[in-house]
Amino acid sequence: MKRTMIFTLTICLPLIFSAGIALAADLPAKDVKILKEAGIPLYKGAEFLNGGLGGEIGARFASSAPVEDVRAFYKGKFPAWALNAEYGSWILYDGKPGGGPAAYMGKQQVSVKENKNLPSWFGVAKNMTTEIMIVVPPK
Repeated sequence: MKRTMIFTLTICLPLIFSAGIALAADLPAKDVKILKEAGIPLYKGAEFLNGGLGGEIGARFASSAPVEDVRAFYKGKFPAWALNAEYGSWILYDGKPGGGPAAYMGKQQVSVKENKNLPSWFGVAKNMTTEIMIVVPPK
């Protein structure tokens, strides 16, 4: 019984660990193109975690930079965009301010927050706890 358990752990743990790292890959070229066409830059050093779809993007990235630095970067890139910072969220979107979720749903948006679970969920470095979500809806 112990031999079977040791063998199983020896084989399975590296596979599980490497599966987590495999998710933290590069953003697919088609999605890079969509972001460039939308004019949304990636924060320097941000690592793609998951997401992306056909003609639209809904992608999650991780960064080791402080949350406030990443927020300032995107606010500087999109000074005319509205900000929803209610109830602990921080969503910068291409729309009119106010109106709650209805104002930013279906709009280009960037959300930045601290998420201490990113390293355990995606196998990224322990200091990569700033989550960046970028949404580019279909045209």
